[in-house]
Amino acid sequence: MRNLLLLIIIASLALIIVTIFAINLWLQMADVTISFNGKMAIFVGAFFTILLGSGLMSLAFFSSRHGFDEQVDHDLEALFKKFKNR
Repeated sequence: MRNLLLLIIIASLALIIVTIFAINLWLQMADVTISFNGKMAIFVGAFFTILLGSGLMSLAFFSSRHGFDEQVDHDLEALFKKFKNR
């Protein structure tokens, strides 16, 4: 239990330090301007990244709920015969 508490404290401190560093870095870049094309590229990239992540997570939930994650029969010879006769 003490190890878990220590791990949580260390992870929280690391998160706080990284957040402070990121905010400081962001504030130092105040004189940097991004063009309209740059903003659109960031938006499109973020949109498709979220779309891809959502799609993959929905496939994982679908697979789990419909039993595709259950034990798989690894009888490859029977599988090859089944699809060879088609």
